[in-house]
Amino acid sequence: MDVPFGHPHFGKPIPCECKEADLKERRRQQLRSMSNLEAFRDKSFKNFNYTVPGVRQAYQAALEYAREPDGWLLLVGPNGCGKTHLAAAIANLCLENGSLVLFATVPDLLDHLRAAFAPEAPEIYDQLFARMREAELLVLDDLGAQQSSPWANEKLFQLLNYRYNLRYPTVITANPRGLQAIDERIRSRLSDASLVTMVTFEGALDYRPRNPRRN
Repeated sequence: MDVPFGHPHFGKPIPCECKEADLKERRRQQLRSMSNLEAFRDKSFKNFNYTVPGVRQAYQAALEYAREPDGWLLLVGPNGCGKTHLAAAIANLCLENGSLVLFATVPDLLDHLRAAFAPEAPEIYDQLFARMREAELLVLDDLGAQQSSPWANEKLFQLLNYRYNLRYPTVITANPRGLQAIDERIRSRLSDASLVTMVTFEGALDYRPRNPRRN
């Protein structure tokens, strides 16, 4: 940089704009490879049926959040009400807009961390965990569905507490029973109304289509 002597950047090399763009795209691909978003690439706001009873408010909140991610969005409702569809729609839209997005179900995310301890792991644990913590948008699906253990509780707390302290955009889905089962320290942060917007699927029916019943 062309800066005067004594400036913090004087004499230090910095990446050019094209290099920065290349590094960001590489990080996006690394996060996408962990995200399993390919399984949800068809989930968008355009094909979400917001006329199903109990989901319109959640649809509006998710759409507004996706347009300008800020703070945390917590979607709470019964199984099959459309939480994962909306969470994936947020992730896909933000990914299209160039953000570094990590989308993962909580059990899968913990499996990735466990696998990083293996000697033959392609990426060491510290690097992997740093990518999870630093994602521009983290989307955690089905919080509370993981197998509870001291290790799992501690890793989730470390991840969410880091993002909580720095107020990084985060989307979380959970069903009411799973929410009650998670670590009390995480529940405490999820109840912080200054950061977290909680949207409940009030009286939502099962969103997923069913096969007709046969006699």
